[in-house]
Amino acid sequence: MPHTVLVLPRETSGNLALSPRYRDIMRPLGFRDELRVLLRDRHGAWGALVMRRADDAPPFGSAELAAAASLVQPLGNALRRLHLTRLAEANASETAPGLVLLDADHQVVHATPTVAIWFNDLAHADGVPSGDRGLPPAVYAVAAAVQAAGAAASHTSWMHSRRHGRVRLHAWRLEEPTAAPARTAVVVERAGPAEHIALIVAAYGLTPRERDVMTLVLRGRSTADISRSAGLSPHTVQDHLKSVFDKTGVRSRRDLVATLFARHYLPDMSPPAFAPQRRPRD
Repeated sequence: MPHTVLVLPRETSGNLALSPRYRDIMRPLGFRDELRVLLRDRHGAWGALVMRRADDAPPFGSAELAAAASLVQPLGNALRRLHLTRLAEANASETAPGLVLLDADHQVVHATPTVAIWFNDLAHADGVPSGDRGLPPAVYAVAAAVQAAGAAASHTSWMHSRRHGRVRLHAWRLEEPTAAPARTAVVVERAGPAEHIALIVAAYGLTPRERDVMTLVLRGRSTADISRSAGLSPHTVQDHLKSVFDKTGVRSRRDLVATLFARHYLPDMSPPAFAPQRRPRD
């Protein structure tokens, strides 16, 4: 690939003194040759690999240049996936969890700075007008549940929000006496991937074994792999899988993956901004 594998002697036409990097960094450290590899794929450049040779080592030759060229696209692909995956994870958790303390009448005693963002999102999900400054109904619900349950009680609820996808609300009843009039604490945060599986299991009434089999199927494991991992016979695995199909209303592994993604994961993803397409004229 042109402009992806560079060696310093060639770039300076053999006059290394023309390079400030050689004069200021390499020569004082005892290096005389440098090989730079731009790690890129068809989407762009994602990093660089720099290798140097000491004064008493032979310069980089054609074999090293060919080996370096073979690394350009594979490492470029790997760096792109790593970079974009980390970027997606950072964007998914850009808003810190919100904490609100409520008194016995469900009036706010204290709230962290991010609570307003979460509450606005939940209010829209509940159909509450944006000008309503009260608590979203979902927050009232979990707070009332722990107040009715008694001392040191806790309660967890999940719902789907407009901006953050599936959200978890967890409330605790605070023990008395407290320094402030707060009686209930409510945390609002984005639900994790593991909770999606827990919700699916609860929604369809799957047994623990059926949950394990379904989870392995969603990971792309074959019947033989599941049999070895779970310590079950292939026939028993198929029986559990048939039960999962019956409870979720599908007929095949492919349908199971597609259906669970569409029902439980796709709603958490923002719709793509595709331009409307015109139907071709006959």
